[in-house]
Amino acid sequence: MRHLSEHAMPNPSLTDTLLANIHQLLAPLRRNRSMWLETVVITLGALALGALSQSDDPLQAGGVFPWIWLAPILIALRYGMAAGTMSSLILVIAWGGNDYMSARHADFPEQFFLGGLIAVMLCGEFSDLWETRLRRATETNHYLDERLSRITDRHLLLRLSHDRMEQEILTKPVTLRDALRELRQLAAAHNHLHLPAADALLQLLMRYSQLESAAIFTASAKGRYERVSQIGSPPDLPNNDRLLACAMERQSLSHLLLDELSDKELPSPFLVIAPILTSAKHLLGILAVERMPFLALNEENLQMLSVLLSYYADCVNEAEGTKRFLELFPAAPPDFAAEFPRVLQLQRTHGINSYVVVLAFEDDETGRQAIARILLSRRGQDIPWSIKLGHRLLLANLMPLANDAAVEGYLLRTETALKSLSGFNLDTRPLSSFRIGMADSDPMAGFKRLFEMRHD
Repeated sequence: MRHLSEHAMPNPSLTDTLLANIHQLLAPLRRNRSMWLETVVITLGALALGALSQSDDPLQAGGVFPWIWLAPILIALRYGMAAGTMSSLILVIAWGGNDYMSARHADFPEQFFLGGLIAVMLCGEFSDLWETRLRRATETNHYLDERLSRITDRHLLLRLSHDRMEQEILTKPVTLRDALRELRQLAAAHNHLHLPAADALLQLLMRYSQLESAAIFTASAKGRYERVSQIGSPPDLPNNDRLLACAMERQSLSHLLLDELSDKELPSPFLVIAPILTSAKHLLGILAVERMPFLALNEENLQMLSVLLSYYADCVNEAEGTKRFLELFPAAPPDFAAEFPRVLQLQRTHGINSYVVVLAFEDDETGRQAIARILLSRRGQDIPWSIKLGHRLLLANLMPLANDAAVEGYLLRTETALKSLSGFNLDTRPLSSFRIGMADSDPMAGFKRLFEMRHD
C-alpha cells in the first residue's frame, strides 16, 4: 500500500528530464526578464576588461584577434539572435562614444564590425534553430509521457475491474464499465463547470471504494479550500493539514500509514487525501476521505480510488477539446475523439505533425477480413476507428507524431498484409486511401468532407 502512489502516478521519463535540463542550461526561456540585463552586463564587462588591458583601444579593433566579439557570440548562443544583435549594437555605441571622447577621431572599422556581426548572426540563428528543436523534442516526450500515464491507468483499471467482476456481477446490476461510461458522458455534458459531475463521482467512489464520509474540495482565490460535493459530514479541509501537504508534495494519493507521517500523533482528521490530477499533472481538485471501513484501507482499494480519480480528471480535461469533434462525429470512439484535438493542438503550437489515414473497402466478408488483418499491423500508439458508410467500410487510423515517411510505411505494411489475405487481389481491387494531416488548414473539416463523400 505504501507503494501505491508510485505505481499510479508514473514519474517523468529520464529522456524528458534530461532534455529539460539541457534546454534550461543552454537555452533559457526567451521571455526571462534577466536576459536583457545579462546581455548588458556581459557586454559592458567585456568592454571594461578591454579598457583595462588596452585603454586607448578598448574594443581591440586593431588587434590580431577580435576578443571583444566573444561576448556577443556567447550571448547569441545562449539567448538567440535578438540578444546577440543588441550586444553588437552596444559595442558600436561604445566605439562611437570612445571615438568622440578621444582626440584622434579614427575611421569607422567597417570590416571589424561587419565580420563580428555576421558571426553573431550565425551563432544566433544556430541557437534559435536548436531552441526550436529542443522545444519540439521536449513537447513530444511530454505528450508521450501523458499518453503512457493514461494507458497505464486504464490498464490498471481494466485489471482491477476484471478481478472484481465475478463477485460483483451477482450483487450489482451496474458494472464498472457502465458507471465509467456514464461518468464520461456527465463530464462532457457539464464541461462548463470546473468539476462537472462531482456528485456522480462521489457516488461512484462510494460504490466501488466503499467511502462513507468524504468530500471534494477546490482551491479558491482566497487561498482556502471550498467544498464542491460531499457524502456524509466530513470536516473542512484546512490549509495546514499535514496529510494534505504530503499529498501535494508527492502529487499522489496519501494516507495515514505513510512512513513520512509521524506515528505519535494523528496528523489529520482524514484517512486519505488524494489530489485529482490529469495526466499532465494539472490539479482540478482534492478528495478528502474522513471515514471508510477498516478492511477497505488496503492496497487494491486505494489503487482503485487513485485510478478512478485519474480517469475522471482526464475525462474532464478531454471534455472541452472533444466537444466539437463529437458534435461533428457523434459515433466516434472516446479514445479517437479525445486524441484528435490533442494532436491537432500539438501541431498548431509546436509544429509536430500527425496524420489520419483512411482506407476504404467493400462492405463484404473480404473487406471485414482486410480490416481485421490491418489492425494487427498498426503501430502501438495508433488509434483505429472502423466506420460503415453506405456500401463501404472505412478504417480511419489516427497516427500521432507521424510524418510522411511513417504514413508511407503504414501503407506499405498494409499492402503487404493484404497480399497474403485469401480472396483479396490488389490488381482488381486497388487499395483506396486518403490522408489528412494536422498541418492542413482545417483537418476536422477535411475529415468531415470525407464522410460526406459518396461511398456507394
